[in-house]
Amino acid sequence: MNDLNFSYKNSWFWVLFVVFFSSGFVFFKVPFEFYFHYIIIIFLTPLYFFKYGFPKLVIQLFIVPLIVGIIHILLSNNLSFTFWKVFGGLLSVTLFFYYAIHHNNFNIRLVFKWYCKATYLLCLIAGIQIISFLLGIKSGYDFSWFLNKWSFVEGGIVGFRVNSLLSEPTYLATVLAPSVFISVKNLLSKQNFIFNKLESIIIILTSILTTSSIGYLGIIASFLLASNTIRIRYILIGLLISVFSFNMAYWYVPDFRNRVDAAKGLWIDKNFSLSNTNNSSFVLYNNLHIAKENLINYPLFGTGLGSHETAFKKHTLTKTVIKYDFEFNIKDGNSLFVRLSTETGLVGLFFVFLLIYKGFIYKVKYDDEDLRLNSMISQSLFILFILVLVRQGNYMLNGLPMLFLIYYYNFIEYKTTVEKKYLLINP
Repeated sequence: MNDLNFSYKNSWFWVLFVVFFSSGFVFFKVPFEFYFHYIIIIFLTPLYFFKYGFPKLVIQLFIVPLIVGIIHILLSNNLSFTFWKVFGGLLSVTLFFYYAIHHNNFNIRLVFKWYCKATYLLCLIAGIQIISFLLGIKSGYDFSWFLNKWSFVEGGIVGFRVNSLLSEPTYLATVLAPSVFISVKNLLSKQNFIFNKLESIIIILTSILTTSSIGYLGIIASFLLASNTIRIRYILIGLLISVFSFNMAYWYVPDFRNRVDAAKGLWIDKNFSLSNTNNSSFVLYNNLHIAKENLINYPLFGTGLGSHETAFKKHTLTKTVIKYDFEFNIKDGNSLFVRLSTETGLVGLFFVFLLIYKGFIYKVKYDDEDLRLNSMISQSLFILFILVLVRQGNYMLNGLPMLFLIYYYNFIEYKTTVEKKYLLINP
């Protein structure tokens, strides 16, 4: 990928950077959240629609959710406005990202490189945050003065949980996952793939300083995959690193310890006291309960895009096992897995897992640099998808549809290269 020229002067890089990572600012929140980057999408998408037409792939992706959504509106399992808001938003964002890839000649490696470079910029901004915090310059670490959907989270390793321009530290840890994998790969080898060694260290340290358990899971997964093999000795090494990291975080990071104690109280002790329910652990526990109840009633196709909010109101534990109102992540379920379970059912889950499975390139049996690059892109995005399934329920946040498109076209490119270079020559 070093042969792909990269320049910060490229206008498309900055367009994608803003679309990916400007969700910390909204113009208004009612009747829906209108993010800053929607202006770019609204302006450019129609222009490329007239240039490239309506892609067949997007039609195939959205026809079933459209039918299911309309049916469940008629059955009163979903609100009409909520469905069309989510369906229309996801369709528009997916179209925009498809056109972005098309406009750049389906150069998946270049677009992926732009994404990784954009995440590195987030790390540099995080560095400014840390320095400003240590110097006591509030405007340099607390961005709420210009980002109205952004929060400063005390605690962590340096006195606060690093989140750069993103609204939550966990979101930063998640979007960094592909770059963390690339960075780990660089440090374990002699190559400088996208990043040099110093940049790689900065990226990994930034992920650590989010003090996000999701981020730590991504780092561990990166070390396992970057070794190019999953053997017993690497699994044991990974387990030892995991146990050590867990204990260090548990004893020296109070936020992490509180989340672990709350999770134990909920999942093992079934203790719904205030200390166990007033946190993110209960949010996930509650939303899993909601998804399970909704799946029991509508197992195949769920109740349509945007319906988790309706399911939440029907099945939430905040009306039964606890005595106070605690309703976070009503709309997105706190997890892509949870939200897909509620809104798309077993069919939707199967489709997403099949896509992730089919697009995963583990080992390359041919000595080919192009195929190795395809494998690295695949593995880095695979880690991100796992983290998103666990923790991020927003379909459109931080360029997620673009990453699924890159993943899909990366596999198509890999498969085509193998067929042209090797299978046709040596069938």
